[in-house]
Amino acid sequence: MTAATGAGTFAVPGQRPAPPPPEVRGRTRIADQVVTKIACCAAGEVPEVLRVRPGGGTWRSPSSDAEVHGEQAAVYLSVSVAYPSPLREVAARVRQHVIARVAAQTGLDVTHLDVTITDFGGDLS
Repeated sequence: MTAATGAGTFAVPGQRPAPPPPEVRGRTRIADQVVTKIACCAAGEVPEVLRVRPGGGTWRSPSSDAEVHGEQAAVYLSVSVAYPSPLREVAARVRQHVIARVAAQTGLDVTHLDVTITDFGGDLS
């Protein structure tokens, strides 16, 4: 079937203009909750991290969260770390891994990442 292009003329499929490239057809917005979930999963991949508190906490029990602004994200993580891990080193590994994982999965640049250690215990095994 052909489509009308003007008064009395028709365009066949081979004569239609090429569609614009995908990057100009629309926007992709990645929600804050998605970045929070990716960051929590990534933090949990660090061996010394026992638990990551997902979003939805209260002022008494901080939780993880993320804020996306354009192509940048700020991430706030609450984690439980195994004893006797060196806390600052674990926090640095969490930051490095989460920043890399969020960038790989979303293309966002993590410009700020806070790690709050809310519990310290359990075993490294």
